[in-house]
Amino acid sequence: MPTWEFPGHDPVDLRVRIPAGDIAVSAAATQATTVALDGSDRTLAATRVQFEDGTLSIIVPDQSGLFSDGSVDVVVELPEGSSCRVHTASADVRCTGELAALDVHTASGDVSAERVSGHARVDTASGDVSLGTAAEAEVESASGDVRIGQVSGGVAVRTASGDVQIEAASGPRTDVNAASGDISVGVAPGIGVYLELSSLSGTVSSELEPGEESGGTDMTLQCRTISGDVRVSRAA
Repeated sequence: MPTWEFPGHDPVDLRVRIPAGDIAVSAAATQATTVALDGSDRTLAATRVQFEDGTLSIIVPDQSGLFSDGSVDVVVELPEGSSCRVHTASADVRCTGELAALDVHTASGDVSAERVSGHARVDTASGDVSLGTAAEAEVESASGDVRIGQVSGGVAVRTASGDVQIEAASGPRTDVNAASGDISVGVAPGIGVYLELSSLSGTVSSELEPGEESGGTDMTLQCRTISGDVRVSRAA
């Protein structure tokens, strides 16, 4: 298993591009950025790991037509406050610790992150998405459940087939659209809300009193689903 170590405690910009495998990123109070890769000898020989001007790149070329085993497991530890960008066809992505920003694009794979102090964006065709806390969140999923813990800024979630749960939203706008799936949103205490809720073949319920105008409230909450229930409540 080849490994790399790049000394320095400053946040880095991590960029990972692999066709398949598993990606684990840990943001911690560390004095160095470390990388460990696991895969076939031929795949690892074609993999490029480069650190330059605060940017760490891990690139596995698309090897379709060359040899079938292009899967690589990637383990990275980097300083807290780093950012992470991932492009993959089929890989789970797990991020622990606090990141400044997260941007993940995957065709097939689950995505999870504990804390994102800035913008978190996840785009997956098939996979569950779980975000602990984020300043802003943007999620698009064709098939998969979406769970967001606490978010202080704007939220936009689109899913064709999957349930959406937001435990505590407090930003100026939360916008959730699902073709087939239940939607549950908790609103932080003390937040006045203007509600726009709809479901064609499900129930709609709210524990909140909607504001008369969106301009006179703290948040506009829009939830739409074709087949599913919509529930709005006060966050604990």
